Amino acid sequence: MAVILGINAFHAGAAAALLVDGEPVAAMPEERLNRVKYYAGFPKLAIARCLDMAGLDYSDIDAVSLGRNPSANLASKVGFTLRNIQSLPNLLKIRSNRGALDDFKALISSECEVDPAKLRFKQHNVEHHLAHTASAYFMSDWEESAGFTLDGSGDFATCLMSKCEGSEIKPLYRVNVPHSMGSLYMMICDFIGYKKYGDEGKVMGLAPLGKDSYHETFEEMLHLTDKGFQLNLDYFMPFGASQGMSITDKGEMVVDRHFSDRIVEIFGEPREPYSDYAGGIGAGRRRGPAGLPGRPRPGLRRAAHLREGIHAPAQSTAPARAVGAHFDGRGLHTQ
Repeated sequence: MAVILGINAFHAGAAAALLVDGEPVAAMPEERLNRVKYYAGFPKLAIARCLDMAGLDYSDIDAVSLGRNPSANLASKVGFTLRNIQSLPNLLKIRSNRGALDDFKALISSECEVDPAKLRFKQHNVEHHLAHTASAYFMSDWEESAGFTLDGSGDFATCLMSKCEGSEIKPLYRVNVPHSMGSLYMMICDFIGYKKYGDEGKVMGLAPLGKDSYHETFEEMLHLTDKGFQLNLDYFMPFGASQGMSITDKGEMVVDRHFSDRIVEIFGEPREPYSDYAGGIGAGRRRGPAGLPGRPRPGLRRAAHLREGIHAPAQSTAPARAVGAHFDGRGLHTQ
């Protein structure tokens, strides 16, 4: 019997999942047990509940996997730091805050109050976006597929386009920090008063109620390229200027300021929740960047097509809803 424990820790949505002989047998978000929405601490209650549901003990775990790999995209990290040396102190601070994840056995022993002598598992770190892709592809019925993931950032990447075939996921293109559709959505949410991590969903709900007043401004914030996209960084706080996000003692994620003074010059002082700004970014998503035609849809209904015409299982993210883009093997195109 092979037992694999998957963990999301020290980020919003802390959770645990358990596989036995390759089959998922239990999964649990920590917030369902400690009642802290989007809990961002360590999922000790979720781990215990998953093991209990499967009738297993900590000593039965053969492998523990985390969707984060500090060694991933190392060249890009070093290059960015050398070009933006002023960000180094804060980047080191971010790294030190995540250092507890380097030794899973010590962490689980401490957090779950388990005798370390009982822990015999091997530790595996999986690149953030590969973990996202795997969670969709390996749970699907597809033998081959395209993979397309978008979020704020993970292991220095914000978007991954990959080819999935058999038991392998082959990365094709990455978009790296600081160009992030997740940061774009988070920045707007921050400016209009929705500052809690997870409030992006509320803004998406407000978007249809707003007026299409700011479409041209949003076109200036995001530009498509042959292999992804780029942000106009004039509208954003420099990456590394602050930690970006922090975790309270209660395990809640707090988002620091993301918008630059340029946003204030255009829109005025930061707002209380107000739907016109949500409507602007929503309309940009429906019509498509750079005036390209688009059609309304609630989200990214399917992942990318590769040039060979391989279809992908559906995977949707808030940033994808913001621009309604998909990848077809040549670049990002609006729909």
